[in-house]
Amino acid sequence: MKLYFLLILFTQNNIFLTLTNFKGEVLLWKSLGSLKVKGLKKLTNSFIKNFIFLNLNELKLHQNLKIHIRSKGYNKSKKLFTRILFFFFQDSILSFIDNSNEPTNGCKSKKKRRL
Repeated sequence: MKLYFLLILFTQNNIFLTLTNFKGEVLLWKSLGSLKVKGLKKLTNSFIKNFIFLNLNELKLHQNLKIHIRSKGYNKSKKLFTRILFFFFQDSILSFIDNSNEPTNGCKSKKKRRL
């Protein structure tokens, strides 16, 4: 059985994928912007589908493949990206963890004014 960790970082305008093995060695590092054609938007349906199929298709060929997925950050297409990813790796996903920092809306002390 092969065990991989897929780390996904969502930024405002881009998505980064890092694939590591269980030892932490980086096997694949890609960004959505690397496939971008000048003048086109990166965060569209077809662009995200092509990005996943082009970069992660060779993983799907392995037998007994198990993947832990960790995501971080916010993006307007985060829901779409994770839905396509779950469809692509249907039976291979062991866990999915979202490490996004959510605001706690706690009280913050007022900044001291300096003269």
